[in-house]
Amino acid sequence: MANAVQFVKQRIIEMESIHSFTVLGDPGCDGLGTEIMAAFTQALDQASGDFIVVIGDIVPYGAENFYQNAIELMENQCRKPIYMLCGNHDTVFYDQYFGFREYAIVDPKTLIIMMDDSNRHFSQDSLELLDLATARYPRENIILMMHIPPPNQKNPNSISAKEWQKVQDILTANKVRDSMRYIVAGHLHSYYEDDIQGVRLICSGGGGARIEPLPGIDAPYHHRVEFAYNGQGVLEFQKQDLRYCKPDYQDEGIMERLEAAFRSECMAHIRYRLYAEDAEKRGLDHLAKLFRAAADAEFYHARNHQYTLAGIKEPAEALMESIHYEAREISELYLESREYARERKLGLPFYSINDAYEAEKIHHSLFQEALTHISAGEDIAEANYYTCTSCGYTFSGEEHPVACPICGAPYDKIKSVH
Repeated sequence: MANAVQFVKQRIIEMESIHSFTVLGDPGCDGLGTEIMAAFTQALDQASGDFIVVIGDIVPYGAENFYQNAIELMENQCRKPIYMLCGNHDTVFYDQYFGFREYAIVDPKTLIIMMDDSNRHFSQDSLELLDLATARYPRENIILMMHIPPPNQKNPNSISAKEWQKVQDILTANKVRDSMRYIVAGHLHSYYEDDIQGVRLICSGGGGARIEPLPGIDAPYHHRVEFAYNGQGVLEFQKQDLRYCKPDYQDEGIMERLEAAFRSECMAHIRYRLYAEDAEKRGLDHLAKLFRAAADAEFYHARNHQYTLAGIKEPAEALMESIHYEAREISELYLESREYARERKLGLPFYSINDAYEAEKIHHSLFQEALTHISAGEDIAEANYYTCTSCGYTFSGEEHPVACPICGAPYDKIKSVH
């Protein structure tokens, strides 16, 4: 079986026909942790193009084990050809693992040119390749791909105007400016489009690394960009948000092990938080801090197992699932258990169960109200939320509650949720 990750050995890669391709931006510069790699693998799985282009920053920095780990994951996860482009995090060892940094992919009507500006200037090989490719293959659809975007109106984090002018001069000299269709870049962990002298710029950095807010630009979700020729032969593109789907490992053994690990980490997270609370009450502040650190770690372990097992549901699906579980807890688990404890005069168990029962009813109501808004394609109304740290009751309202109506806890035991 051919490798998915392409080691580029020639400057010009000729294809019989390009129908579609997928662009993924900046999957690995934020580290190769499970949460990030879960987004990247979902992007690989959902890519609909004939081949995939990772437009830079596959690793957080130049350590060989990061390249090896990323390549192993891509080979195990994907069967489509994956072409790489050098990002500013990839400059060390890139050539050893991926081959040429500057190359072109061409078919009878498409020319895609991969240029290296990972050091904020175009390499001489990039400029020479641009000159050669546009002169020899003056196709009707030319796409330039680079990691750091050219100067644009949306964000100043770009290469210099002087550097970009070198590209413009070559395109003008070879009389191919009218064939320019798209400029595709990454580097910024966001998504925006702009117009550069009549050519559409697409800047996409949503392939795995955390999304970062940019001034004046709405923060996107993790995403990929799909390019495809339509029925009229026009090359179009569409940004597609990722959906976290349950992976099919075709291995029941690993699923059982991950589920067991998830349950264990969830319980450890709660257990260590309880130990931290108790240590603090005893004046053991440093021990409490240790337990809180361990509790945080167990949460992230559980989160990673969840991403690996089933990912994260879309907001409406998450709310519907939450409503279902809250309703089941109210009508089955806690209602029956409350009566059981009361009949047997088990005082403390009744207290614990009743506190949870009352809080779950509020959760159910809040989730139902939220679902109405999310299903209509809008966020829920802004609100202040408070939690009673004694019994767990949840409040929603403008004013900080004076006391808990369930257990009577005072003002200072009711915390604001941020």
